[in-house]
Amino acid sequence: MTPGMLLVCVMADGQALQLVRHGSQLQRTRAGPWRVLHLDTVSARYASQAVRRDLEQALQLARAEGAQIVQSSLNMHAGGHLMTQIAQQAQGGAVSDVLLGDQATGTVYWPGFGERLSDFTELLGTSVPNAQVHVLVARRPQRSAPDPGGAWGDRRPTRRSWSYWRLPLAVLLACTALCAVIASHLHPINLILIYLVGVLYVALMRDLVASVATVLGAVLIFDWIFVAPRWSLKPTDPEYFFTFAITLCVGLAVSRLAVRARTAAVAALALADRAQSLSLLAQSLSTARTPHDIGRTLLQAVERGVGAQGRVLLDEVLPPDAPLHPLLPSPDGVYRFGLNAADGALGVLQVDHLPAERQTAEDLHLLQALSNQAAIALDRCNADLRSQQAAIQAETERVRNTWLAGISHDFRTPLTAIIGAATTVLTQGGQITPGQHDALLHNMLDQAQRLQSLTSDLLDLARLQDGAVRLDCEWCPVGELVRDALAMARGGMGACRVDVQVAEDDIVWCDPRLVTQAMTNLLINAVQHSPAQGVIVVTARLDPDDWTLAVRDQGRGLLPGQETEVFRKFYRDPTAGSAAGTGLGLAICEVVARLHGGQISAHSDVGAVFEMRIPWPVTEPRPMDLPE
Repeated sequence: MTPGMLLVCVMADGQALQLVRHGSQLQRTRAGPWRVLHLDTVSARYASQAVRRDLEQALQLARAEGAQIVQSSLNMHAGGHLMTQIAQQAQGGAVSDVLLGDQATGTVYWPGFGERLSDFTELLGTSVPNAQVHVLVARRPQRSAPDPGGAWGDRRPTRRSWSYWRLPLAVLLACTALCAVIASHLHPINLILIYLVGVLYVALMRDLVASVATVLGAVLIFDWIFVAPRWSLKPTDPEYFFTFAITLCVGLAVSRLAVRARTAAVAALALADRAQSLSLLAQSLSTARTPHDIGRTLLQAVERGVGAQGRVLLDEVLPPDAPLHPLLPSPDGVYRFGLNAADGALGVLQVDHLPAERQTAEDLHLLQALSNQAAIALDRCNADLRSQQAAIQAETERVRNTWLAGISHDFRTPLTAIIGAATTVLTQGGQITPGQHDALLHNMLDQAQRLQSLTSDLLDLARLQDGAVRLDCEWCPVGELVRDALAMARGGMGACRVDVQVAEDDIVWCDPRLVTQAMTNLLINAVQHSPAQGVIVVTARLDPDDWTLAVRDQGRGLLPGQETEVFRKFYRDPTAGSAAGTGLGLAICEVVARLHGGQISAHSDVGAVFEMRIPWPVTEPRPMDLPE
């Protein structure tokens, strides 16, 4: 028959290593699996260094012996909660033996008084009926001096020397002096209340040992000085023995309650501090948008929470065998916490040189909670990035589809016309008249030129938008730029006349090749929207900050809303018919103006007016400002 599992319950009570060693020996005789239940308590934070070291060595030994480590939080002031944790681990009959120490069997309210082991084991046997309960009685070592990492932190000295006993002695002296002053006005029994006030103060400022010593000292001093016969410890009135007993009981109760209240206050302050750290981090992460901002915010929270420096390593992950929650003190004070999200590990938070007094379960839980919040923020940041990339891809796909739709239509129309005209000439060459033959050839030439213009515009626009074209600016005469543009647009001007209102001596700063191309497109656009034999006006104006090139036609002008739409790729005037062109000329003008750091605009003034503004260079002096 396969043996059941052995369950060993350990906590920060100084008995963990003894329990694990005994459990390891018991497991060898049983040859079965075993599990170590680590009961993490709030009071573990205030345990001494020796107790925490004992727990650390116990867990390390358990791992080395092949035990499964299970961690659970436990309220030390709820005895039934311990049985509930053990019963949950023993569900299904998998646990056949339970091993725990006598330190965990009950809550001690008075020194030397606690629940009987028989009562505890009886209740535990009822909760776990199928398991055998083993209670290990601790070996009581000789009491040693407390260390500075004890329950009260830096307020408790290393040894109970003069600095430790100075406060109780001073309180007893002050209470005695006050009682001596008012002893003639009050009954001696009332004076003991003054000492109880001093006991309460010592209990709030020191530990239970100091308060108990103050109670005993108060009773002895009161009996020796204020109870008749004075200067003797043998009172003549037997009623004082009852007073002494009540005083001792009340003093011990007050001391115990004061110590517990102080412990609870320290725990509450620590809990509030951790909650505030988490709240501040959550508030800061709500405005962080990049992984760098999230990492910087997390490191600030770590420094504010535990007073240690850290690093966020976004390209690293913890090894598979690393514990999810590092709870044991580290010799070098270096801890690594995984930044884990739903999609996997996002990085590691490494805390360097964590102070020894902050290497507690609560502080490590705080660091893990801070890491979890940062991981959620990183996951949100990655989700936003993926959403933006998806939106960019969708927009790119939409633009691509628009381009394909426009290109396919613009290419299909001239190609269809060329194919139709060529087919007619080849199949019906002998049946058509010379006039029809020439008309078909002219149509083929016009469509081929339109196809060449569309291809050239597409290539030019692609080169301009991809950054393949670099500006080569220089000082150029405006008149020369206009003449070059007119020469390039002469084939498409028709019967329109161009009125050039430009001063020949005006010098402007630009890339002459790109500006000439843009001016040519503006002239061709003006011809397409002007009546036959219309007049196109070209002007240039030099201002202190920029220079402006304007082209005005005599068409019907722009419709409302067309002022910005005309510069969109493949946009053509729906009322212009076949003279609308390729829909890329004005888009090229907009890119040329933007490359020069300027802008282009359109408005209606009888006809349509297009104005391209280009700023003056900052570093180049203007020729008109130089001495002749």
